[in-house]
Amino acid sequence: MFATATRRVARVSCGAHRAHRFTAPMGTTAQATSPSSGWMGRPESDSRAFTGEDAERGDVRTPADSDREHFRENPSVALWSEWGFDGTPEGARALFTECVSSARTPRDAAYWAYHVARSSWFLGQGAAGIIASSLGGLGGPSGGGAPLAGDGSLRSGVAAGSRLMAEALQTYRQDLAHINAGTYKAPYDMDPNHRQFNPAFVASKTAKFLSEAASTLEKNRAAKRSENTGEPADAPETKVWMDSPLYPDYYLKTFHWQTDGWLSSRSAEVYETSTETLFLGRQDAMQRTALVPLSEWMREKGTVDGAGAKFLELACGTGRFLTFVRDNYPEMDVTGLDLSPFYLAEARKNGAYWEKLRRRKQSSPAGLVTETLARVGGLAKAAGLPVPPMPSAPRDDTRDEAKRETLGGCEYVQAQAEQMPFPDASFDAITCVYLLHELPVDARREVAKEAARVLKPGGVLVLADSIQLGDRPRMDKNLGRFGDFNEPYYRSYIEQALVEVFGPEGAGLEPWTKDLCSSTKVLSFRKPE
Repeated sequence: MFATATRRVARVSCGAHRAHRFTAPMGTTAQATSPSSGWMGRPESDSRAFTGEDAERGDVRTPADSDREHFRENPSVALWSEWGFDGTPEGARALFTECVSSARTPRDAAYWAYHVARSSWFLGQGAAGIIASSLGGLGGPSGGGAPLAGDGSLRSGVAAGSRLMAEALQTYRQDLAHINAGTYKAPYDMDPNHRQFNPAFVASKTAKFLSEAASTLEKNRAAKRSENTGEPADAPETKVWMDSPLYPDYYLKTFHWQTDGWLSSRSAEVYETSTETLFLGRQDAMQRTALVPLSEWMREKGTVDGAGAKFLELACGTGRFLTFVRDNYPEMDVTGLDLSPFYLAEARKNGAYWEKLRRRKQSSPAGLVTETLARVGGLAKAAGLPVPPMPSAPRDDTRDEAKRETLGGCEYVQAQAEQMPFPDASFDAITCVYLLHELPVDARREVAKEAARVLKPGGVLVLADSIQLGDRPRMDKNLGRFGDFNEPYYRSYIEQALVEVFGPEGAGLEPWTKDLCSSTKVLSFRKPE
């Protein structure tokens, strides 16, 4: 997910990096903090066990401290600041009991059946990618160890997987609470008519993922070998296959070691599957947290379906989050902006599929809940998973959303977020999801200025990105190590208070709300009237 430009752009370099007690300096090796790797080869953060010393913060001021002084913090901030899974059987039972108790209606049961199956699927898919990579001769001591977690053992990998599953369950509890509160709708892809219930579609995505996982894990191992041996020749290529004056230098990198970076159809087609596997299926739910301030702003403006509003998603990537926005506000005119023409093409496909699915939505009020339960239950049984009795939905449990409607316009623009081709005050609402941590410091400031420029007075800007230092203190010590996963600007991001970039002293916007959801933080700003 990354925005870029069609016109010639100025070269941007990363600003000076501040040393921090919780993060290794730029350019240092992973061994500076810990020699171990986490789930799918990424440095351990949310997949590792917490220890007492992880919560030590000392007197260092963090972005979370700055947030506390400027934003209205919603309950999720306190929840995730303290939340952690201890990995004990007692802790697992307590979490399971809490999740079960939250399923009070057939709709809730359908939600849990779908999402538990979803996370289980991505857990298995990730394990398959790791096993396939190891069987291909890429693992072993010379390759940096099996990329499960910790010491690379199966036991360590299972422990990491269980912690990530606990993160996912807690994320789903929060997501479901918002759905039941009417903050936003249940995810449209729970519809059993969705293509992800088609075995052929799933098989195609899995095959592409397994190929990409083998490549990604080998590049990650090669990078570690280079760090350990001090031999630059062992390091994988970090630059993409092409060069062009249309793209800034910082963009032409193979972020996350993904094939071709942002510049190929292959990368765009496997991106969603790869990132959801990395997060065990909870990425969508984390991103939907960005709908919380958007929903509050819409209610304040008296807008139900988004009619009359103009919306922009910066760095729309494959357009998946944009489909969730459109599903909640179908009459709103939306624009997706990104630099990669390959990702924009994928976003266009996803948008067209959402429109097709919405028009096909069943007219039966109870059809979605009942059929979802039946379809998920059937898939679980086929996979040999135990399935509890599934309640049936009464006919009046849901309202008919299949009525004919006029969808808002949707267009896609290839442009750089630092130089957007829109007039001043063009949009009522803007979201920016998972972009900022992949920008150099100077580029972040330029994006902030441009976002403020194209936002209408009274409009809202919603930022959803990685948590930062202080958001979840137990993770601070190792949070910066995600930068070792070929994320060159990540460490500068987690140390930078975003209110200084987007707020009154930066781009001139007013801080509004803050939410957390697992590995994601959401900040919202308003433009003064």
